[in-house]
Amino acid sequence: MRVANKSLVVLLIGFLAAAFASQVSAQPDVNAPPADPTTISTHRAAALEKCTSGQPFGSEQYVACMVNEGEAP
Repeated sequence: MRVANKSLVVLLIGFLAAAFASQVSAQPDVNAPPADPTTISTHRAAALEKCTSGQPFGSEQYVACMVNEGEAP
C-alpha cells in the first residue's frame, strides 16, 4: 500500500509539474526589453542643440529653454 501511494504521489507531482510548465510557457512576454538608454528622440536632440548653444549646461536659461521646448532639463 505504501509503495502504491508513493507511486501515485510521484505520478501526480509529475503531472502537475508538466501542466504548470506548459502554462508558464504559454504566457505572453508582457515586459518588453528596455530601450537603449543612449538613444534620445529627435525632438529632445533638437531642444538640446538649441538650448546649449552659448549657454552653460544647467544654468537658469538652459532650464527655462528646455521647459519651453517641452523637455525635461
